[in-house]
Amino acid sequence: MAQQKVEHDFQTVDWCRSNHAVAQAEKVAIVLRKTLEHRGRVSIKEIQEWIGINNRNAALLVKQLIENGYLESNSVKPLSLKATNKAKQFFWVAV
Repeated sequence: MAQQKVEHDFQTVDWCRSNHAVAQAEKVAIVLRKTLEHRGRVSIKEIQEWIGINNRNAALLVKQLIENGYLESNSVKPLSLKATNKAKQFFWVAV
């Protein structure tokens, strides 16, 4: 079966075919932007409030952002988080 060629205009919904993936990307962008604006450390509770998700999902999102180098934690309970240089570069913030 031949694969159909799709033209893209580089709008979010064009290159990302899943609405769930788009929603997740928007949540990540909100978390990173607000963390950078905070100019200090933030908590998982604050992240929950920003994007309206439960504690478990916020913890999973934070874990992924830490593993991918966008956030770093103080490794103490409760965690306090801050944006890394990689996150700053994502938003064109001077490093």
